[in-house]
Amino acid sequence: MKIKKADNLEIRILADLEELSRHACQLFISASKNPDIFTVAISGGSTPKRMFELLATDYKESIFWPKVHVFWGDEGKASHHPESNFQRAFQPWLSHIPANLHPIKIELGLVEGAQEYTRQIDSLAPDGFDLTFNGAGADGHRNGVMIENPRIGWKNDIWDLSASTKVWGYAGRITLTPWFLNKSKTNVLMLAGKDKADLLRKLILDKEKYNKRELPALTFNDVPTIVLADEAAASNI
Repeated sequence: MKIKKADNLEIRILADLEELSRHACQLFISASKNPDIFTVAISGGSTPKRMFELLATDYKESIFWPKVHVFWGDEGKASHHPESNFQRAFQPWLSHIPANLHPIKIELGLVEGAQEYTRQIDSLAPDGFDLTFNGAGADGHRNGVMIENPRIGWKNDIWDLSASTKVWGYAGRITLTPWFLNKSKTNVLMLAGKDKADLLRKLILDKEKYNKRELPALTFNDVPTIVLADEAAASNI
């Protein structure tokens, strides 16, 4: 593993997705050892899939699952939908362990679903999660916070919200806000594949060229964040 540092980012460069996923599992195990109740938020997308598989198999016995409470960073589909972020974690991982699950109930509607999810968070992690695994798209979106597109008049109203807002529903999606995710005791960003190389370069070398509306992933620079990148994702830095 190679380590590079850039402001608040600690970039840990692993050989490939397998090594990255195993390192992520070790972070999970380490962070879960102390709290009586352990809260973790996870992202969607394809990158964390191998980590999920490993947590259900190789590392299953390394964690006391009944104290683990799993949350999601964002959701765009009902929990039963096979392409929901919930099912992407449930099928390979959470269906095999006795953890406590807190899916985002987007089926309640954007407003009520966001309010219900805020109540769940306030009951267990009002000041932030113990650990968060974040995702970012090649275009620079973070979790469910999408980039603005002035060409089509698309404006992301998340940036106009109060700093006390934890959850927001908009454009068919419910997402946790970047500033609440950044309150996590340990904040992790997982990037794998050549298509993430340009994004990582922007976050490290070209960050002065963008604002957060254009590149929401810039919010990872606001607090200490561990970036787990495979060699392909780190190829431009």
